[in-house]
Amino acid sequence: MHRPHLKHHLRSAAFLLVVCSLIAAAVMLWWANRTGLPESWRRAIETEASEHGAHVEIGALSYLPFTGLIASDVRVFSDSFRRRELSQVQRVILDFDKSKLARGIFRLTKVELSDATLRLPVDPEKPDAEILEMTAVNGTILMRGGRLLEVREARGNIAGITLTLGARILGYRDGIDGPEVDPEEGKRRQLVARVVRELENWRFGGDKPPEARIFIEGDVNDRSTFVARMTLDAPRVEKHGHELSDVSAEAGLDGEVVTFTSIRAKDPKGELMARVDYDMGKREGRFDAVSTLEIPRLFEAWLGIGLPAETQIAGDQTLEAEGSFSLPENARPEVRMTGGVRCASLKLKGVPFQSLETAFASADGDLYLRDLRLEHAEGTASGKILIDDGVVRLMLSSSLPPAVWQPLFANQPLEKVLADFSVRDGWETDVVLEGEFDTRASHSWAFTGRGAIRNLSFRGVPVNKASCGFSLSHHKLDFFDGAVDFDYGDYPLRRAFDGPRQGSLAVKRILYDGRDGTVAVEEAVGNAWAAPVVRLFAASLADSLEKYRFHHPPALEASGLIDVTGKGRTSLDVSFLSRHPAAFDFLGKTLTLQSPVGQVAIRDREVTVENLKFSTFGGPVAARFDRKGGRLSGEMSWTRLSLPALASTYGFQVKGGGALTGRVDFALSGDRIADLDAKGLIGVDKAELFSVPMLGPLTPLVSGVLNDPQGGSQRAKSAFFTFDIKEGVLSSNDFQTTTTS
Repeated sequence: MHRPHLKHHLRSAAFLLVVCSLIAAAVMLWWANRTGLPESWRRAIETEASEHGAHVEIGALSYLPFTGLIASDVRVFSDSFRRRELSQVQRVILDFDKSKLARGIFRLTKVELSDATLRLPVDPEKPDAEILEMTAVNGTILMRGGRLLEVREARGNIAGITLTLGARILGYRDGIDGPEVDPEEGKRRQLVARVVRELENWRFGGDKPPEARIFIEGDVNDRSTFVARMTLDAPRVEKHGHELSDVSAEAGLDGEVVTFTSIRAKDPKGELMARVDYDMGKREGRFDAVSTLEIPRLFEAWLGIGLPAETQIAGDQTLEAEGSFSLPENARPEVRMTGGVRCASLKLKGVPFQSLETAFASADGDLYLRDLRLEHAEGTASGKILIDDGVVRLMLSSSLPPAVWQPLFANQPLEKVLADFSVRDGWETDVVLEGEFDTRASHSWAFTGRGAIRNLSFRGVPVNKASCGFSLSHHKLDFFDGAVDFDYGDYPLRRAFDGPRQGSLAVKRILYDGRDGTVAVEEAVGNAWAAPVVRLFAASLADSLEKYRFHHPPALEASGLIDVTGKGRTSLDVSFLSRHPAAFDFLGKTLTLQSPVGQVAIRDREVTVENLKFSTFGGPVAARFDRKGGRLSGEMSWTRLSLPALASTYGFQVKGGGALTGRVDFALSGDRIADLDAKGLIGVDKAELFSVPMLGPLTPLVSGVLNDPQGGSQRAKSAFFTFDIKEGVLSSNDFQTTTTS
């Protein structure tokens, strides 16, 4: 009867014991997790980890049912003395060999990371300084016995990239306290930090973030045995507004050398394919690449290298390059490379070119372009260019018209010179030059060379061909050893007198001094009309020379100085000689001058013609003229001019023939004879001035009997007199003549 009660009490006692045990276990577990599992456990686990080559310090150790032991605030060091901190992990799950754990032996078999944060100090000597942080880390580390460690599918996020890591690593051998401290470890961490900081400037688009996968094998006792395989895939990557798509890379690590066997990327213009080798110990590498990407935006956004000012590239672009680089500590990367570039549809300061092609070499910020070729709709330019610290040195040959180069010299004296050129049908240019300019100083430039042109015009003067050497700078334009063939097909004097269709001129030097505002002409010699020659330099002076209308281009020699500032310093001397006639307006009539020869002196706006000699009205004439403003003055002397021809030209009546000899000093304002003032002397010979009736009233009767109108009369055939002309009226007070009687 007591047995049922005993059983009941025993069951109650057992239940209470279990409940109390559970409560006690829970309290003990809570207390242990609250205060941390015993220090001996942490030391045992740390010792066990060191057996696998991981020197750790566990901040706290706890246990969760159905999960296992949890190690918190874990710090990993490079050696047992804990001198260099390698990483920090907030929370890991530890798994041990249960059979050995029951005997109090800690045999670590697995470490699990679950949504952990991994912190890597950039400088192991300064763990509290810059930190690399990897978040949302999940993965498993297996320790199957011996020295082998396996990392399976460890995943995390760093700088917006999902990183997946796998590894098979041999830990430290028994009795060895790890390898010596690697002096390059910190530099490698800094390199990684530099890469991560760069990644922070990138933006990743697409449906999923970029993913990198790394698998590592090696023996921690011998770093030279480490090898790794890496891949990277990113649907879209953007930096500073320029987006690349389908970015991928494949790489391998062999000891200290990282080899990117393939790097690929695309943008709307094309594709990039590259290969890179990098020695992490030496911080040096090599690369080769072929790209059809949009070079200007790529270089500016991704490398911070902008194109020269006012340069635009819109067409297809191809870049082939190979070279080496180094990443010095706390300094900008150093890149040395060679290769070639081909671009279509580009503009230089608004000038459109169809294509550019060049080989290049770059080192220490300098850029050398060789085999450069620029294609334009109207010609080509080729040569080589060296860019050194903002100074551009170049050698070019060009078949382009001057108008193409004009915008490149905006606000420079050469711009005005180029603007004066215009092309004609069948034009050609051939210019070879070399020199340099400073991109930081607009006035610092200088070029020398030689040029030849065909069928161009300069300041409205058509030229069949011309050639010269030149030396050009901001302040001086020096053209020397020049030769010009002028085109006179449409020149009014040629049409008026059926002259030759061309003329030629050789010039020793023409020097424009921008500071002084003058053009110096030295030894210009040839057969050419004077006005077109002078029009090349001073249009206003050329207009005054148009008055001397040679039927054919005279032989010319010219030297002197032309003032282009209007300060009155012009001093130009021109001598001429012609075997053909020239037309000259004198006293309101056009005279034909035979075989004229003389010198023209131009001083400011005054023109003086000296030592002028020619033939007209059948006799020789020597003269001197001055034209100042609208006033013409001078002196003339002549011998035996035809009186009938002179009378016919100036519209007065004479009987018979006769000749005039004399001289005159004159001044004339305007072109009207009524305004003429002059004085001089005239001798008349063999002319019929008048008849003297020698028989008085019987003279007509004698003339009738003799049937001779002059019968009984004597003719005055010669005369001499001085004269004055005032406002077109001639007067003389000493007219003298004689007859035979």
